[in-house]
Amino acid sequence: MAPAVRRPFYQRSKNPFIRYKLIPNAESGNVKINSAGWRGPEINIQKPKDTYRILMLGDSELFSILLPEEDSLSRQLEKLLNEKSGGIKFEVVNSGVEGYNTFQEFEVLKAQGLGYRPDLVVLDYVLNDPEPGEYYFGDNFLTRNSAIYRYILYRIKKGLIRMERRRLRIKTEAQHFNYLHSGISFIHLKKAVLEMASLLESYNIRLVVNIFPVSSLAVKDFKENYPYRHIHKLIKGIGHQNIIYVDAIEEFNRLGMSPQSVSINYEYNESHKNAKALGVMADLLCRILRKNNLIPNTRFNAP
Repeated sequence: MAPAVRRPFYQRSKNPFIRYKLIPNAESGNVKINSAGWRGPEINIQKPKDTYRILMLGDSELFSILLPEEDSLSRQLEKLLNEKSGGIKFEVVNSGVEGYNTFQEFEVLKAQGLGYRPDLVVLDYVLNDPEPGEYYFGDNFLTRNSAIYRYILYRIKKGLIRMERRRLRIKTEAQHFNYLHSGISFIHLKKAVLEMASLLESYNIRLVVNIFPVSSLAVKDFKENYPYRHIHKLIKGIGHQNIIYVDAIEEFNRLGMSPQSVSINYEYNESHKNAKALGVMADLLCRILRKNNLIPNTRFNAP
């Protein structure tokens, strides 16, 4: 078994669509939560002058509980940007929370993230992000204010999903990810991503969707045997003029990196990325942002 990790820093959220959140100023091991309720250093809600702020949305891959904070994707990206800055200060905000799906991340953006006036938003996409939750029922009075109403609808929906999964005999990881990226789950996911892109466009903020390749035991390499290439293509097919996609799979291949070398603990079926892999992803992000003129005054060579 993989080593257990204590998580004494979660609490219920008053926002019924977010459901749970990090406790501000909590601390455990190498994890420190700031007063905004996110992992990382303190953030001034009033963006300092000459600061370019990037807000990253994500789940456990972004949160990186098994890594020191300086090895997380957000900190490595921030360090790279500031090392090659032409004078402007870059600030990368890590709003990742373990277990969040795209719908919760969108809610975080609306409820809190936009208040920090980001210049750019990066949505980290993991292949379990269409996981169904009680976020599909619309933003109406009852779903916002009646826990009983939400619970009844949630139980009905979960029951229907279980019946569907039994009918389709879903047992393996590949079957699970294929199921999530078909039918109603993917319809809701696509709708959320498009709504996020449109909302950010109204604020003149670009959205970057950063796809994390899977590095579980079910994946032997990132080349011809990678079983989820069609899902990556499906995600990148969500078309919107305000979205730029970043996919690390070809970069991992170019550098000769395997699922075993990018996973933090491959033998325990741990798909989360290690510090080296996150460094490669941070460097790729920097180059793609520079190529698309999304970051000012940096000295990166376009890929």
